[in-house]
Amino acid sequence: MWNLKKSIVCQPDFDKHEGVPTIQSRRQKRKEAAKERDKTKGFDWYNMAAPEMTDEKQNDLLVLKMRQALDPKHFYKRSANKTNPKFFQVGTFVESPIEFYSSRIPKKQRKQTLVDELLADAEFRQYQKKKFTEIQQSQLPKYVRKKKITHRQRVEARNAEIQKKSKKNKKEFKKRKN
Repeated sequence: MWNLKKSIVCQPDFDKHEGVPTIQSRRQKRKEAAKERDKTKGFDWYNMAAPEMTDEKQNDLLVLKMRQALDPKHFYKRSANKTNPKFFQVGTFVESPIEFYSSRIPKKQRKQTLVDELLADAEFRQYQKKKFTEIQQSQLPKYVRKKKITHRQRVEARNAEIQKKSKKNKKEFKKRKN
């Protein structure tokens, strides 16, 4: 009891308190502790907090999930997770000063997100365009149903072809004569 009085009265912001703080039951304390535990990954993961999901982060996670479509020569094992992870961190690579001229990306060419970086890569875009056209060609119907043509229309079409050929032959004959 003495500690309770001491903690409330002897603080500099005593006049700002509207009332005495309520005492929580064990059950309420456990519920609050469980809520706090759910906000982070835990002690083993250094209390990693769940980041705010923005559209950019969702797009990056989607690209990572579909990474087997990005590189034609590389095999990726299928992920066990069907949903996006709750806890993750995004980092940036820091190149060593030794690689300054050999494999460093200049600041102008650096992009903010993984999606932007892929869209800026010309080789990647060319491969994706090629794959897209292949898929479109495979999706076309195997045969296109032809319009029914009557006998009369066939005869007229054949006569038109014969007339064109005869005109060509006449022109060639005149050229040979001259």
